[in-house]
Amino acid sequence: MNKNLFLGLLGIAFLGVYSLSMAQNDDNTAASGENEETAIMTVSQIGNIEEDSIVTLQGNLTQNLGNDTYVFTDSTGNINVIIEAGDWNGTTFDPEAVVMISGQVDKNGDVTELDVTEIQAVQ
Repeated sequence: MNKNLFLGLLGIAFLGVYSLSMAQNDDNTAASGENEETAIMTVSQIGNIEEDSIVTLQGNLTQNLGNDTYVFTDSTGNINVIIEAGDWNGTTFDPEAVVMISGQVDKNGDVTELDVTEIQAVQ
């Protein structure tokens, strides 16, 4: 076989394998949620989410229950959220301020709460 033909076929085979490998990596990235914008959920949807899932909500912090526990409200309902002092990043919000929170779903029996890891004002 001609040396140039052999090298050309070898190069084509390499590109095929490389392309297939890159396509699988793209599928795995999409499936794991990387590089995708987080979808904003509603309080009513949280009941159907598995424990320890990370979710993002948009609404208002309407009440301080003490001990880092607050009531978060959106148009679909209320949920207790835990916001530790370090997660506020020096900001405060009044009940009319629209905020976006992200955190981990915590289910204890019939009680579902959100352990907030990030909070920010919605402009």
